[in-house]
Amino acid sequence: MKKLFVISAVALAVLTGCAGERGMSADAQAAQQQLQGQVLVSPNDNRAYKTLVLPNKLEVMLVSDPTAEKSAAALSVGVGLLQDPMSQQGMAHYLEHMLFLGTERYPDTKGYSEFMTANGGAQNAYTWLDITNYMFKVNNGAYDEALDRFSDFFKAPKLYPEYTDKEKIAVNAEWSMRREMDFFGQYNLSRSMMGSHPANRFLIGNLETLGDKEDSKLHPETVAFYQKYYSANIMKVALLSNLPLREMEQLAVKHFSSIENKNIEKPGVTAELDFSRLGGKRIHYVPNQDVKQLRLDFTIANNTERFAAKPNEFISYLLGSEMPGTPAEQLKAMGLISKLNVSATPDLYGNYGSLSIDVELTDAGMQAREGIVATIMQYIELVKRQGVDSKYFSEIQTSLNNQFRFLEKGDEFGYVSNLADAMQKVPARNAVNAPFYYQRFDAAAIQDVLAQLTPERLRVWYISKQEPHNSSLHFYDGKYKIADISAEEQQSWQQSPQLALTLPAVNRLLPENFAVKAPQAQQKPELVLQQDGISAWLYPSQQFADQPRGVLEIFFNTKAPQQDIKAKVLLALWHDLYNLQQSALATEADIAGMQLRLTAGSGMALTVAGFTDKQPQLLQQALAGLTLNSDVQSFAQAKDRYVRGLQNQAKQFPFYQAFNAYNSLVRNGNYETEQLVATANALTADELQAFINTTLAQNQLRIFAFGNYDKAAVEQVVATVNRALPAQRSELPYSRTAYWQPAPGDTLVLQKDIDVADVALVDVHVHPEPSYAQLARATVLKSHFSNVAFDKLRTEEQLAYAVGGTAMQLEDYVGFAMYIQTPVKGVADMQARFDLFKQQYAKELDALTEEAFAQLKASTLVTLKEPPKNLQDEVGPLITDWYREKFSFDSKLQLIAAVEQVSLADVKAFYHETMLNAKAPRISVQMRGTKFRDQPFADLPGQTKVTDIAAFHQQMKKQ
Repeated sequence: MKKLFVISAVALAVLTGCAGERGMSADAQAAQQQLQGQVLVSPNDNRAYKTLVLPNKLEVMLVSDPTAEKSAAALSVGVGLLQDPMSQQGMAHYLEHMLFLGTERYPDTKGYSEFMTANGGAQNAYTWLDITNYMFKVNNGAYDEALDRFSDFFKAPKLYPEYTDKEKIAVNAEWSMRREMDFFGQYNLSRSMMGSHPANRFLIGNLETLGDKEDSKLHPETVAFYQKYYSANIMKVALLSNLPLREMEQLAVKHFSSIENKNIEKPGVTAELDFSRLGGKRIHYVPNQDVKQLRLDFTIANNTERFAAKPNEFISYLLGSEMPGTPAEQLKAMGLISKLNVSATPDLYGNYGSLSIDVELTDAGMQAREGIVATIMQYIELVKRQGVDSKYFSEIQTSLNNQFRFLEKGDEFGYVSNLADAMQKVPARNAVNAPFYYQRFDAAAIQDVLAQLTPERLRVWYISKQEPHNSSLHFYDGKYKIADISAEEQQSWQQSPQLALTLPAVNRLLPENFAVKAPQAQQKPELVLQQDGISAWLYPSQQFADQPRGVLEIFFNTKAPQQDIKAKVLLALWHDLYNLQQSALATEADIAGMQLRLTAGSGMALTVAGFTDKQPQLLQQALAGLTLNSDVQSFAQAKDRYVRGLQNQAKQFPFYQAFNAYNSLVRNGNYETEQLVATANALTADELQAFINTTLAQNQLRIFAFGNYDKAAVEQVVATVNRALPAQRSELPYSRTAYWQPAPGDTLVLQKDIDVADVALVDVHVHPEPSYAQLARATVLKSHFSNVAFDKLRTEEQLAYAVGGTAMQLEDYVGFAMYIQTPVKGVADMQARFDLFKQQYAKELDALTEEAFAQLKASTLVTLKEPPKNLQDEVGPLITDWYREKFSFDSKLQLIAAVEQVSLADVKAFYHETMLNAKAPRISVQMRGTKFRDQPFADLPGQTKVTDIAAFHQQMKKQ
């Protein structure tokens, strides 16, 4: 429920731009930003802001949004995992868990979560190196009490000693979920090379590191940690609601001014690293997933305070470019790599960070790793000599300005969380604009970082299943070997490059015109054009007509992938090669504020989105690339990536694997991994080319245009698409994926042994009546069910970290699912506990009062009726209906109408007709991890075991 941490590599990511505004001065840039209550925000943001410091020195940011349907709050503490005592590693994370379990004024351990569930809320927290951040959102009417409950965490938590062992197990379960994840293993190894630096410790915590020891007792040390560090003067609060600022300030004073200020100095890390022991190393790492990766990992000084000069982003922009002549472009063209990404995380180790160049290799690239490293190092030298040029600053600054100028709202929950986090790192006035604010071209700041990109600060990672190894990680599943990089190899990096490397050219797709079409009132998307075998729908944004952005979805629909395994695999290979060959174009589009992607499903969907000014040029180039240029080598490399991708799915979280298996089972056109691998290995490049030609010539072609378009613009899109297609085309009937037809008494059981330790179950009971009425009942039920399940099975019994219930749509039918991932019980034992819990929950549901149900239903309706916050929120339900051919485009409205009619008796009836109904259609997906191989699966009465999904689909009754 509560995630350990959020870590995001600082990179340029999706930028936007305007060629007509390059070289904007700092004054002109500041003029594009609003000073709202001491906070610099986007001109597109009409919310009111205010910052204040309470008498106890706690800094607060207020955000007043009269349109908000939910209120939210976050509180960050400037202490984290780096402050863990070495005798109790993981304590900061463990304490985060404990704070949710009752306070002096609200002592019930489940009271906070029950309150949130009853009031349409959500809550979470995360712990990272130097921060612990708590957040919630809730219905507006419950905000005052929510703040009262929340703020008491930081005044008088109970920290019940009797829950010490239980929460240790919860933390251990969270670690168990992650111990096979390669990121965590590599990050652990990276820090273990840092000697006595505080970053060299186990971060998550588990049963080994947390507990009573001869000279250290967990509970007293936890209390002492809280008393020492949880001080108002190192806390930051962000509040967002529909209330005016004056009332919000009163709430802030009321709930947070009594948090004790201990006047402590904000903890930090000043320890120096010994680069003579850390750098100049090659790390051979054997991962759990079958990958072929190369990483150049430079350790840099933490320069977070230089957010306005952005040296890391400037360097990442140049090193990650795929413009002609750059390493990414040339090494791809040579067939040595398939991807090159650059990211910087300046606080990854506290007072140090990382600038990392991550490369996905082909088999040919695996044989040329030293040469690839040399090429990248030589390119870095070129950047040092010639790349610190203001023209790149102007391009990046313009891109960031445009993105910030049209910045959209997001979810309140994430927004306050991000604000509380940012306030720990940058001045409060910059908490919103810091990622976008590029104040000036600072050559010295850039050169300072470039000067740290040296062999002495470099660790080169070779990551593959074939790596030599002589050591194993302790807390994670990973093997490795560390060796010095020879002086001879380092010397080769100083030689003249064998490739003719050049710095990036100027971006061609930066928008110059931000004009918007005249507003057009429409009730729903309309079919505006049918010609040349192409049907086009148009829906101008009704909520954000002032945004010069839009989404074009161009769908080449075909039934072949649903009927033929070869077609399914060929579609995936087409998707892979297209994204590889068009990645330079996609990157250029990203920088210009557009997105380009190809998605495989019941055919191929080409999406062009973002600023509409240069979309015609992007669309033309994107369509031209559909026919591909695939030789024998690139096709073999695509097959290799596809096969490894399939096999790596077996290393995902068990409950992810369980839900994926469920989806494969109930939807036609899926196959066992071994069948897909065998089919891929037998295919040829000629077969792919033939498939592409056939698909482009024989399809049902539909276009959906949403946003800043009118009919004339759609006509232009249709003409562009038509010109890019074969002259002779035939129109096929529209084809959709068929779903399993549930029937009373059907029980499907899918049992699999998986390559990770834990067990996962997904147990679905399907209601026999297909209707919105049943979907509405499941929608109201799920939050209450999940809360009770979490309290019983996680908090009290500590059976899992991930557990809950959810509604599952099977086309027109609805099921109700209970799910879990557990490191504690085998499959049969866990299923037995599920069955008992279903009976226990029935008693909880029977005890639910009409008053409590009315509150639960009202909260569900508030969530469903929330107006869209951005373009994606607005288009999401519409495009889902479009794909499903529900051209009334009212699925969401029908669900809302059905929820409004739901009674407590209806919800009780739904539960009895699904979870307690022995005749209800049922699907049980059981994933047995390596830790439980000797324990049995769970056989169910009247079950049909599915051992081959493709064979099952051949005889499956379909809706």
